[in-house]
This record gives sequence, structure tokens and C-alpha cells, in this order.
Amino acid sequence: MKIIDAHSHIDYITHIYQKNVVGTVCCTTEERQWSQLINLMNQDKYIYGAFGIHPWFVDSVNDDFDIKLKKILQSDSNYMVGEIGIDKYKPDIDKQLDIFIKQFDLAVSLKRTVFLHCVGAWDKILHVFKEYNSLQLPFVVAHNFNANQDILDKLLRYDFIKFSIGINGINCRIERIPCDKILVETDGKSNVSLTNNIKQIAKIKNIDNIDKFIFDNTQRIIQNG
Repeated sequence: MKIIDAHSHIDYITHIYQKNVVGTVCCTTEERQWSQLINLMNQDKYIYGAFGIHPWFVDSVNDDFDIKLKKILQSDSNYMVGEIGIDKYKPDIDKQLDIFIKQFDLAVSLKRTVFLHCVGAWDKILHVFKEYNSLQLPFVVAHNFNANQDILDKLLRYDFIKFSIGINGINCRIERIPCDKILVETDGKSNVSLTNNIKQIAKIKNIDNIDKFIFDNTQRIIQNG
């Protein structure tokens, strides 16, 4: 079994610590982490970088953050965008939406995979999707997916959506998510065993080789298509 962690963070580089994990998508949350991640990637070719501003940290965003982000993304065609999104239970929703759209626009224009954080705000995210031609959108990974049936049905209409399953989402309607849309992640948490998660998904879906689907899915998203 080979696994790529589809969503981790700078303080927990999964493949160093977990059996069967051969690569890690490392997502940033603040601008100050961008240079840290580049340094880590220069030291370790099995770290795949995603650069962005997490909705929890929009209050500390510099006015020119999007200009800096664009320069970083343009410096390497393998760089992705994340972790970005909207969180209903955090302040400055209007600012969160503005920061999210600026980053999503960059991802669309540069054709980069997006790692999406969404809590209680799928209505806003779905509205943003409708503003674009869905055929031109890059992969969007719904990070730590654990939404309800209605949201799942709406997201499944989009070919570009992938679902990254963490410890809280193993039993979240996995049986209804197509095999070519499933990824697994730790979210940077050391108590999450990706091997065990995949075994649980295989049991729910009754597919022995689900690990191969998941590995291939993750390779596609880190190659931006």
C-alpha cells in the first residue's frame, strides 16, 4: 500500500512518521509560512506545497498578499493553493469571502488545485462556483469533508470536486462518493492513521483495492490535473 496524505501542515510532515505514507501535501495557513514551506520543499522532494491564507487568519492579511501569492505560484507550476475557504463560526465573514475569492481567482487563472476549508458556509462556496464555467475550474479538494447529504448531492454535480476524508468523515456517506473522488488526510494530526482510514473505507465500500484509487486520485491533484 502507498499513500499520499492529501492535507497536512508544516508541523507534521506525515511520510516521515507514518508507515505506507510516501508523500505529504502540506498546506499553509498564513503568509509567514510561505517561505517556510518553500524551504521544506527544497529539502524534501516528497512534500507537495499548497500556499494560501486560511479563513481563521484573515485579520492579519497584508493588502498586497495576493500579489505575493501570485508570484510564488508563478515561480513553480507544481505549487497549489490552500488552505483557503470560509468558516461561518469565525468573525469577518465578508473579509473571509473577499480573501477567498482573490485566492480562488488565482487558482482558476493559473489552473492550480485548491484545498478548501468550509464550515457552515457551503451556500457561499456553491454561489462562487456558479460564477465560473465549471469546465474551466481546477480540482477543488473539500478538506476534511463531513457535510450533510444535501451538500454532498450538490457537490457531486461538479466533476472538479474531490473529497478528502479525515478521521471525522469515515462514516460520512462514503458509500455514495465515487472511488475516483476520494482522498485521505491527517490534517496535520498525529493521531490519525491513514492506513487504518483506508482499511475502513475499503470495508464500507467493499472494494479491496480502494488504496490504489486513492493513491492515483492524489497523484492527479498534486499534478494539477
